[in-house]
Amino acid sequence: MKDKTKFENAASTVFAPQLVGLVTTIDRANRPNVATFAWIMSTSHDPELVAVSVSRQRYTYECLTDEFVVNLPTKELLEQVWAVGTLSGRNVDKFQAIGLTPIPAEVVKPPRIAECPTHIECRIIDTLDTGDHTIFVGEVVAKSGDSDAMKDGILNERIEPLFHLGGKKFLCGRERIDVDRRRRGKDRV
Repeated sequence: MKDKTKFENAASTVFAPQLVGLVTTIDRANRPNVATFAWIMSTSHDPELVAVSVSRQRYTYECLTDEFVVNLPTKELLEQVWAVGTLSGRNVDKFQAIGLTPIPAEVVKPPRIAECPTHIECRIIDTLDTGDHTIFVGEVVAKSGDSDAMKDGILNERIEPLFHLGGKKFLCGRERIDVDRRRRGKDRV
């Protein structure tokens, strides 16, 4: 048996990598805001629900009042993803400062991000306080993306999403493994 060790925080060590999203909101002054999230999850197919978890100390917490958009960044946006996560939108327009392009959403007020290949628009239907974070549950009201973002009902292999490992470390890769093919001795799709 291998030697065992202890670790600090399960959320940022064992539960990694986590898909990264750029979540857009509208603040109380009607200004768009964008924040980097790694705590994003689907919670239901019917109705289609997506949840994000955010610290109550963050400016984005104040902006999550009615609606949000989860935008999927790719590895080409790593620098912008990092910069978005290190600035507060309270006193700076992160879109302008970082060079991201807000475009109108199809249904909700927060914008989509032009540089991201997919967008999931949500209306907040519930919240749950969990320790030092709050989970915001959004009902999906629109989904959109680049014309080649999806293939055979899943994310196209050409799309390389970012996954957060913790701290300044991210993961990205194209390898797709199909369980059925692997069982037949053909590991990769």
